[in-house]
Amino acid sequence: MSFLTDFWFSSPITTILIGGGLALLLVLLLFRQPRSLPLASTESGNLLISRRALHRMVEACCEQVRGVVSANASITIRGDQFNTKLRLKVRPEAKLDAIQGYLTQEITNIYRENLGLSTEIGPIELKVVGVIPADPSF
Repeated sequence: MSFLTDFWFSSPITTILIGGGLALLLVLLLFRQPRSLPLASTESGNLLISRRALHRMVEACCEQVRGVVSANASITIRGDQFNTKLRLKVRPEAKLDAIQGYLTQEITNIYRENLGLSTEIGPIELKVVGVIPADPSF
């Protein structure tokens, strides 16, 4: 036997750890999200958008809203449904209920009108993760 097989079968714990690590790696590779998402497909070609570009588009929309300092978007696809999670840092005077309604409407418009998605748009969850005080120099 070679050195590698001797190491692999030297103890049951080593065998379980190496086998479990390989199984975990295989599961992660099979169930990872694609890097690019198809927007349109014709016989002349495909229109794709990168996952990072989609995140930046949604984040830029959020950062244009008064009261939102920064945004971090996470968009996952489950079946044909886009699930959007936003982590926001806001100013103390921000009206959170108004921001939530406006961003839900705007992100839905981005998906439908800008990207031309006809798939189901899933929940848009907003989470406030920080409050940034107003700049005292103003």
